[in-house]
Amino acid sequence: QKMSLWAVAEALGDAGLAGAPGRTDGRAFDRDRCAVIMGNAMGGEFEDLTSLRVWFTEVRHTLEQVALRQQLDAATLERLVRTLETEFLAKLPKITEDSMPGELSNCITGRIANAFDLRGPNFTTDAACAASMAAVQAAARGLSNFEFDVALAGGADRSMDPPTYVKFSKIGALSPSISAPFDARADGFVMGEGVGILVLRRLEDALAQGERVYAVIRGIGASSDGRGKGMTAPNPRGQRLAVERAYEEAGFALSTVGLIEAHGTSTTVGDNTELQVLTEVLKQCGAAPRQIPVGSVKSMIGHLKSAAGAAAIIKSALALHHKVLPPSANFVAPPAASPLHQGYLQVNTQTRPWAEHPGAPRRAGVSAFGFGGTNFHVVLEEFIAAAPSAAPGPRSVGVPKDEVSKPNVRERVVALIAQSTGYSAAELQPELGLEADLGIDTVKQAEIMAALRQAFGLAPDSALSLAQLPTLQAIVDYVEGASAGTPGPEVYVFGGVHPLLDLVVARVVDQEQLERPAFDAAAEQQRHARGHPRGIQRRLELGTGRHHRFADELRRLEHAGHMLDLAGPLVGCAPGQALVEHA
Repeated sequence: QKMSLWAVAEALGDAGLAGAPGRTDGRAFDRDRCAVIMGNAMGGEFEDLTSLRVWFTEVRHTLEQVALRQQLDAATLERLVRTLETEFLAKLPKITEDSMPGELSNCITGRIANAFDLRGPNFTTDAACAASMAAVQAAARGLSNFEFDVALAGGADRSMDPPTYVKFSKIGALSPSISAPFDARADGFVMGEGVGILVLRRLEDALAQGERVYAVIRGIGASSDGRGKGMTAPNPRGQRLAVERAYEEAGFALSTVGLIEAHGTSTTVGDNTELQVLTEVLKQCGAAPRQIPVGSVKSMIGHLKSAAGAAAIIKSALALHHKVLPPSANFVAPPAASPLHQGYLQVNTQTRPWAEHPGAPRRAGVSAFGFGGTNFHVVLEEFIAAAPSAAPGPRSVGVPKDEVSKPNVRERVVALIAQSTGYSAAELQPELGLEADLGIDTVKQAEIMAALRQAFGLAPDSALSLAQLPTLQAIVDYVEGASAGTPGPEVYVFGGVHPLLDLVVARVVDQEQLERPAFDAAAEQQRHARGHPRGIQRRLELGTGRHHRFADELRRLEHAGHMLDLAGPLVGCAPGQALVEHA
């Protein structure tokens, strides 16, 4: 808990956020909407130590029984027992009212929330050595669902006591000499202790606050092994599922990744299984052998167990931010049967620049696996800030009206999206779904919208996202209307269980109230379009939470002044519809 408090203070400072309410050491943020989610599996050594004190009565009883059988006199026996008790218990922590909360793993996050006055949800996740990656997944999901606006996520582990060493030794997991992932000398891991804290935000919120972005989470895959050899044995089926699910969510293939931060524990079976799974996935997506750099932070700082996933993500995010391929230590040569010999992966042993590939951002894949058959893989992508305009004109006008023509706008929009995504212009057909067909999700929206605003001189609008514009044609229509100076009505969109599907017009302001036939026709048009009608100037995506989330978002809109001058329709779906109808 103490290590975690220090790490959180460092992380908040690095993010430029105030460590406590009223302090001037950083920007203020809404502490009501800041979550704390940490991975931890074993709590720490204090529980073992206090348990020894509790169980000493059994030791005393056993000693007395042995002494009586040896016919020791009562005085000698009492003196022996008291001496042992005094000297033994003096080495153990006393049990107080603080003992239990000091030992419970969930009090790690509770202590952080208490110390920094954070009032969002706080809880711990336990996925053994993948615990901190489970915490990051929970935080990312909560942010995507607008359950909170900032998340402190990561892991903490300081289980370095004799029982932990003995138990890992019985499994045969510890090395007596060195941590050398993927090397022929690999014979187990070396334990470490530490805390890793990530400050997570939605990308659009971070950009709106002018915050530094180290990397963007594009996808997270998780799986269980199911039935296998045992609870501690690596299972290629489960690992593969986690990797495949991560890239399915990201919308691109593992072959586009330029760095893989493996779980890499330096165990012979574990390393070989992981490398074989990665190689098979690369083969499946049609990749040619190109020796993608692979490494493991465990070669440098040991295996942090519950915090291992956080350490791996931090290493990879820094690599993306600094555009550097970091080395993996202690690697000399792979075993004879290693999948490395197939040429798809290569252990990177030297710090070197991370070369840029035109039209494609740098990407990294990060894995963490835990006892019990739990597997996680996180896909990270470098953040590419939009270049500032050399000579910005009026914010409402960028392209002269006589230059705004459909072919001109279409060509320029297609060129910008092609540059951002790596697709060729010929592949970007108007009817293609941006998310379903092209993989342009809400994470990518800020980068592309910034480029469009710069190119066409559109007024900045943090509420507009490409995820709201389901096709290339929808983007072209939007830009044509905005660039020509003829914006359509303002529309407020409330995403329900599945945003962009079955959108219906729930209510319009009094002067635009639709009759029932017109209402039905508009609803049918929305369903077929799977998006927004031509000419809409702005949409507000308010998340995919349940009913209570919509009330919160309405209050946020009202606080921002949007609800005081509604001049356009409200659009909603699923549970959001009922609330919108009464807005």
